[in-house]
Amino acid sequence: MTPMPLPALDAHAHIAPDVTRPQIAALGEAVVFAMTRSLTEAAQVRNQSNSTLIWGIGVHPGVAASREGRDPDQFQKLLPSFALVGEVGLDRRGGDWTRQRAIFHEILTIVRDEPVLVSIHSTGAATEVVSHLYDSSMRGAILHWFTGDATDTQRAIGAGSFFSVNAAMTLEQIRLLPRDRVLCETDFPARKVRARKPADIERAELLLSKAWGVSPDEVRATTWWNLRTLSEQTGAIERLPEAVAGADYLYFSMRFPESSACPL
Repeated sequence: MTPMPLPALDAHAHIAPDVTRPQIAALGEAVVFAMTRSLTEAAQVRNQSNSTLIWGIGVHPGVAASREGRDPDQFQKLLPSFALVGEVGLDRRGGDWTRQRAIFHEILTIVRDEPVLVSIHSTGAATEVVSHLYDSSMRGAILHWFTGDATDTQRAIGAGSFFSVNAAMTLEQIRLLPRDRVLCETDFPARKVRARKPADIERAELLLSKAWGVSPDEVRATTWWNLRTLSEQTGAIERLPEAVAGADYLYFSMRFPESSACPL
């Protein structure tokens, strides 16, 4: 029996909470980590359940209204409904730096021992974000579109972080990242990435294919395996939809029945 091909996996995109069923259906079998920017948006999607969109609970650091609307008690009340936290982090251009740092520290403290994945924004603040991850002993961190230098990257790796990469990143940036810590993203609708829709990750997969010297199919298999690894490490796999939690396992168990680890 031939295993079914793995679907596209987009580890960071922005989708409006009022997305319609036909719009979700248009994504096919893809799996998309759908970030929210505020607790208001997170509350709107907390009861939406399907295997295409994995919604996050977020407080975007670069959006003043989101920071103003942050409420630790509401965050903790909503959190059990989510396997994903995002988008959270720091943004040097976002203003109110002291408040940003306090909110990020607060969120990391809340989620540190929770069974969740955490998609983290670090624009202009890579060094500080990594320091926060060390200080909080953070599990489950996925640094989204991380552009820190080699020192920042090595410290992030030492802190146990994973990375979601997109087609706007350079080969030099990607080659700093361990292959077993990488996922693909679109950051839809970011203009620099020019993804046509969420889950349009082919350009990112081609970039990784070039960086790693493997086929795009091997890239996709590796990113799915990496997601499973991180999900098991954090316990988030228990909150993910079964169709997502088991997708890569079924694929590899059929292709490599003798192996308990990814062969790539």
